[in-house]
Amino acid sequence: MKKIMILGAGSCQLNAIRRIKSLGHQVVASDYLKSSLGKEIADYAVLADTFSYEDTLRGAKEHQVDAVMTTGTDQPVLTAAKVSEEMGLISSLSSHQALCVTNKKLMKKIFVKNNLPTVEHVFLKVGFKDIPFEPPYVIKPLDSQGQRGIYKLDSVEEVREHISKTLLFSREEEVLVEKYYKNKEVTVSGWVQDGNVTILTMTDRVTFSSDEHIGVCISHEYPTIHQKYVEALKTCTYKICDAFEITNGPIYFQYLIGDEGVMVNEIACRIGGAYEDLTIPYVTGFDILKRQIDEVLGHRYPVEISRNNQVFSTQLFFCRSGKITDINIDSLKELPFIMDIGVNYKVGDIISKTENASQRAGYMIVTGDDEESLAINIIKAYDYLEIMDEERNLVIKGKRYYR
Repeated sequence: MKKIMILGAGSCQLNAIRRIKSLGHQVVASDYLKSSLGKEIADYAVLADTFSYEDTLRGAKEHQVDAVMTTGTDQPVLTAAKVSEEMGLISSLSSHQALCVTNKKLMKKIFVKNNLPTVEHVFLKVGFKDIPFEPPYVIKPLDSQGQRGIYKLDSVEEVREHISKTLLFSREEEVLVEKYYKNKEVTVSGWVQDGNVTILTMTDRVTFSSDEHIGVCISHEYPTIHQKYVEALKTCTYKICDAFEITNGPIYFQYLIGDEGVMVNEIACRIGGAYEDLTIPYVTGFDILKRQIDEVLGHRYPVEISRNNQVFSTQLFFCRSGKITDINIDSLKELPFIMDIGVNYKVGDIISKTENASQRAGYMIVTGDDEESLAINIIKAYDYLEIMDEERNLVIKGKRYYR
């Protein structure tokens, strides 16, 4: 039996916590909340911000953990690597590599140095003079997650007005400002072992069409509709792994596809936050979550893939504002085409206006034998899904997007 610390104890880490325990190990769940979903089922709990290396290290030493890992979220990747390095534990990334894949300034510099296609951009501080390219602009924190502090803006003056808001979600003094590139997003998930890259899935990452919620994801659709770009996406993925010297572990790369072709948006060395730990095994036979657990414990074995022709849609649904009086999902769990479903709220909670991905109401993974059956199954699923206030169902219905 080993003791594994997992950074983050929210909905994106629940499957990992359950899996670690099912394999006969103990879990130390660490986040900044006294009570969270993951801590309720973990063996031990640590009160430490996942951004805080010092507090996390203190908790890891106190519990004498054998490994540190995270899933589904960006910034704890750096903390996990630094703690592992300090304690002499196994990590897929060095602390420097982890910094490069979690800090957008370093990330962009490596893109540019290695001729990887990325949108025109600049790094700015409060009081900047000008922006050397035309609007629209996208402003982002250098070191945040969940689409916090991201805005699409139409003028230099609007950037001046929003830069302080964006910096609220950052520990840095600069922000990233990009030239807006009209696009559709594709995510590439994979596994790297001893420098050999295996691409597992390419999915369409669908986001709110509203500029107000730019980048906030509402579904992942498999397979991607962008089949003519598959080879370009593969080539770019291999080049990124070479540029960042990624030799082991999970990868999750986000690309933009528009009139100028493929652009790299950003990259992460983690399992994706759209429940890829469930969907990747479904279509490839590769249990990426178990593989990551084995990796941090030092167990290595060949990568084996067994693909099928199944299709799926991971619906990351949101709700209208209101106070929840009832939640009905039990009947959905019995439907054969629902792989998994979860709700992030409980009766009595108040849902506010959507600002970023942290206000997502829940998820459901809908499967199908083909495109027609999947589209029908999604409609059926939303007919069953109810998150009610006193007057109406608050759920914003989704669909099979881009088809």
